[in-house]
Amino acid sequence: MSLARLAMRIAAARALRGTTLAETRVYDSAIAPIDQTIAEERQPILIVTTDDHEMTVTGRDLFHGNISCDLVIEAAIAARVEVPGDDGGEIMITIPHTDEGMELALDLMEHQVVAALIRERSDWSRVWMKLVPRISRRLSRRGASVEKGVRFAARQIVLTCDLIEAPTDGAAVAEGTAWADLLTVMETDADLTPIAAMLRAEIEGTPLAE
Repeated sequence: MSLARLAMRIAAARALRGTTLAETRVYDSAIAPIDQTIAEERQPILIVTTDDHEMTVTGRDLFHGNISCDLVIEAAIAARVEVPGDDGGEIMITIPHTDEGMELALDLMEHQVVAALIRERSDWSRVWMKLVPRISRRLSRRGASVEKGVRFAARQIVLTCDLIEAPTDGAAVAEGTAWADLLTVMETDADLTPIAAMLRAEIEGTPLAE
């Protein structure tokens, strides 16, 4: 149950890197409040977390059942933003640091977030869609505040996702499955290679008795 949640969150965070106005400023489960983070960063950011997580249980089987999990993506902006024009980037379009400008930038970022997850633009987005066969709800909440003299606007995007089950312990990860694809792309990322090894060991582990 929790392995599916972990895998989904990692895949989402990696799929969003470099695909929105936040560029590479995408944080996986940042502990600091978003108002503190944006006051220090100033540029557009995304914070990816998981929230409510539920599974239907039969008897005492806590590993198998229908799984639902809220993926929460918080977007924030506290400065003007420059967006490349259609000429490939030679001309930049400036979105001003005004109420209207920040709201416009957040609308654009929300569209970019959704597109990055469901339009198969990378190996990570393909893995994410394999881990999430269905999305049952999309919720968007707006927010704004001032922190340390910095005025910022924020948007919280909540996707309620159905997740696939984690593999049965004690067996090799089958090729062609979502879990095999996940481990493959994780092993090509230097930062995630140790986590991939840990996941594989947790899944394959010691074979269970018949």
